[in-house]
Amino acid sequence: MVKHKFLKCFLAALALVIHGGCNKDPYMPGNAPTYIELINNVNTYGKENDNDPVLSSIKVMTYNIHTAEPPAAPGVVNIDAIAKVIRDEAPDIVFLQEVDKNTGRNGYTKDQSAELGALTKMNVAYFSAINYMKGFYGVAILSKFPMSHIRKQLLPKGNAAEEQRVIGLAQVDLPGKDSLLAMVTHLQHDNEASRLLQVRELVNVASSITIPVVMGGDLNERPSATDFINVLDGGFTRTCTSCPNTFPASNATAVIDYLAYKPAARFSVMNHKAVMETYASDHLPVISELKINR
Repeated sequence: MVKHKFLKCFLAALALVIHGGCNKDPYMPGNAPTYIELINNVNTYGKENDNDPVLSSIKVMTYNIHTAEPPAAPGVVNIDAIAKVIRDEAPDIVFLQEVDKNTGRNGYTKDQSAELGALTKMNVAYFSAINYMKGFYGVAILSKFPMSHIRKQLLPKGNAAEEQRVIGLAQVDLPGKDSLLAMVTHLQHDNEASRLLQVRELVNVASSITIPVVMGGDLNERPSATDFINVLDGGFTRTCTSCPNTFPASNATAVIDYLAYKPAARFSVMNHKAVMETYASDHLPVISELKINR
């Protein structure tokens, strides 16, 4: 009887639904494959902010950190270099890709997202995508403000042999009884058809969320991929359409890292740039400041 009661409560918690409003849980589709294992939810900063003034704008960053291994220094992990980039730009929310947790890769056994959170004084939500070596490999969200209602959703694969990809979702409790939903992802790098499946699922998940959404990720697709971009633009507004190149960092020739939001009327883009930091990773970090329209 106790086990049945626990199971009922657990399933009810997973199916929690909201209909919008401030500081409430975003609606997640009840039939979606959501998972909550292997997620950090470290909320150290920005708590008790309901009586603070609401923000007029928010600064968001997406950064593929290449497991903090600088391309010019193979076999070396330099978390401090990644942390410096983030601190120098001072974003409110950071979407990270290629993040190791306890893997032992290159001799580094720590939790990279937790280390970055401590070095930047930001809260952490980590979402594992695959097991790798002794630990996990995935994506993460850093936030100056508390995060809750953490979810992880598996993305479809074009074939069974492909690496598992995920969406990480977290509700961010902004100052002044305000909130938004942050989404991070990293799409398949070597299969155009898989990326199309995955961006459709990304848009589908976002369509069911009833509070404002900001999304960042390495989508591994160029703006010239018409079918892909039409799907993306059907669900989100990109922070730029004529964007600076982001990859490879040493001599960027392609745009594959994106920031976007929904609904379109809720935000206005104040600025968008690729940060010219060529040492720390093989991707340039991308940052945008968004005016919050109320």
